[in-house]
Amino acid sequence: MPLPLRAAPQTPPLQGTTWQLVGIQSMDDAQGLTRPANPSRYTLSLQADGRAVLQLDCKRATGRWRVEPSADPGNGGFRFGPLASTKALCPAASLAEPLARQLPYVRGYLLRDGRLNLSLLADGGILLWEPRVGAGPGYSNRPDPALETAILAASPDLRRPLGSAAGGMGRIRYVHGRTDLDGDGRQDVLVYLMGPYVCGTGGCTLQVFRQEATGYRLITSFPTSRLPVIVPAGGRSRWRDLWRLQSGGGAPATWVREVFDGRGYRSKERIPASGNPPRGTALLGGDPSLADGAPLVPSP
Repeated sequence: MPLPLRAAPQTPPLQGTTWQLVGIQSMDDAQGLTRPANPSRYTLSLQADGRAVLQLDCKRATGRWRVEPSADPGNGGFRFGPLASTKALCPAASLAEPLARQLPYVRGYLLRDGRLNLSLLADGGILLWEPRVGAGPGYSNRPDPALETAILAASPDLRRPLGSAAGGMGRIRYVHGRTDLDGDGRQDVLVYLMGPYVCGTGGCTLQVFRQEATGYRLITSFPTSRLPVIVPAGGRSRWRDLWRLQSGGGAPATWVREVFDGRGYRSKERIPASGNPPRGTALLGGDPSLADGAPLVPSP
């Protein structure tokens, strides 16, 4: 009988773990193990609330995961619920499509030698994963009233009431990450807005605020962007460059280098997202969802 889907136990063996793909093992000896060119482009996060968050090269997918442990917590039944994926067009050599096709057929898990083996239906193969070093959320969802004031001042349209039949989930929400972009010793802020009017097929609104003595001042707003944002160690000017991820509309995903021109950030360079990511510190990582954000509550 097929393994029934049910809520994950309170302390499942895989809860809160993050993995990156080692390869797809075929049961056909002639095909063997197919390895990704860049394992860090294929990640699986099994979150404590039962959500599965995946990066499949230039695509992202989210859904639910279910586990049925056996007497040995190192193995048992495993299934993904329906997965919703972005529509970015990855390179022909990408494993995004083969992996996406096989995920619905996962039926079991085995932890061996520190690796996670996800077995496919009817001995169809094995998806091999290894722990992702340094994985973890790179964003904060702690409410910041001064920052909210600056966001609403920069985007007055967000003050209008947004009706919701989902317990407040119709509101705009935000997450933020902090770093000193201009070398003045103050922590500037990157804000990612999520919800109605601020998201589209290419992502959601990304804003850059400078921290000043009297509060925050908007430097640049990108109408649609994806996460994370990578901040290199240095740039050509006093302000540090930003690399942001851009995709949507069926176009291949790209990293866009944004350079400060004295008044704001301007796009200067694009590189394919199918290769190694730019070097630097990743901010706003962890793939936050709308539910993860702090509510942006307009002033009465």
